[in-house]
Amino acid sequence: MANLKHTLKTNLREVYARVLFHTGLHAVVDRLMPRRMTILFGHCVDQAECNGFLPADMKIRADNLDRVLGWFGKRYSLDSIAGGHDKLAAGSDGKSVVALSFDDGYRDNRTALLPILQRHGASATIFLESRPLDEGVVNWSHKYHWVIAQPAAGDAPTEMFVRRYLTLSEDEAALEGLRRALEEDAGEDRLRYQAKRVMKYEADPVDRDRVIDQIFAGAGGDQAALCASLYMSWDDARALAAAGIELGGHTVNHVILSRLDREGARAEIDGCRASLARELGGGGTRTFAYPFGRRWDYNDETSAVTREVGFDLAVNTHAGTNGPGTDRMQLRRLPVDDTTPMHLLVAEACGGFDLLRRFGVDLSE
Repeated sequence: MANLKHTLKTNLREVYARVLFHTGLHAVVDRLMPRRMTILFGHCVDQAECNGFLPADMKIRADNLDRVLGWFGKRYSLDSIAGGHDKLAAGSDGKSVVALSFDDGYRDNRTALLPILQRHGASATIFLESRPLDEGVVNWSHKYHWVIAQPAAGDAPTEMFVRRYLTLSEDEAALEGLRRALEEDAGEDRLRYQAKRVMKYEADPVDRDRVIDQIFAGAGGDQAALCASLYMSWDDARALAAAGIELGGHTVNHVILSRLDREGARAEIDGCRASLARELGGGGTRTFAYPFGRRWDYNDETSAVTREVGFDLAVNTHAGTNGPGTDRMQLRRLPVDDTTPMHLLVAEACGGFDLLRRFGVDLSE
């Protein structure tokens, strides 16, 4: 029954969004609905030499991003998250805002993203996890993606990775979850997703990091080289800031904050803020992105700590638009990659799904 409801909702959302987009009714809805900010989020502009091993849902081709910004730039104000929020808070008339954000701080954000933004006269917000820039250390998920992308991994790279993990781990929760994922036998793509989910939510972080470091090294991985090719440097970050790009915080290690106690969360959030302030100068940064960003990845205590250490805006990864009255520590964002249909982005940005909610119908996300 749940699957039937989900399918029905997905189909209705598709039909509604296509009607708004292809008939031009999106422009009518945009004028009718209150001024708003729609935040788009991604990670990388596709560059094989930099991020070729990352999964497709973390990347967008330059021509696709160019098309998205070109469409919205003709109809909306393209701004950073802080800039867009300030425009809404000022209450002045004008266009609604579309703000592009990219998470983690990858090198292509300077080499590929910045030229695209400059062509459109647009700003954006880039969220930095600080440890790769400070120490050249890459978090576990990137090592996982790197290992399973290697040619030597064969036709079933995730299965090979999981079976190796099972021989090295001492964590019963992770072992049980990964065995369950293998027994499901639902194919490589499903196993890749399930294995990452187990390592993210069920595995002991210390054991997980130890095991993945061992697998990564055994596959010939070089952490310093991987970090240098994948992540930007602080010099890159300063160049982006000088070009008018907003830089925000994204923790030290890209951890799930809801799995930490208050002091652990503070160390991750404030440690990142301190690095940004030290390297970028000025007043630091106003904006923070919760890693992974789902409701279960952070909590009220996380939001309180984020505000306490000096951030006054924070974003998650739940769909929706943001108005002047939206909780500034719970700003919503829409994913954008090569598979994202333009009609769904437009239906959200014009306030189309907000309009339906006024009548008790929620088709968003």
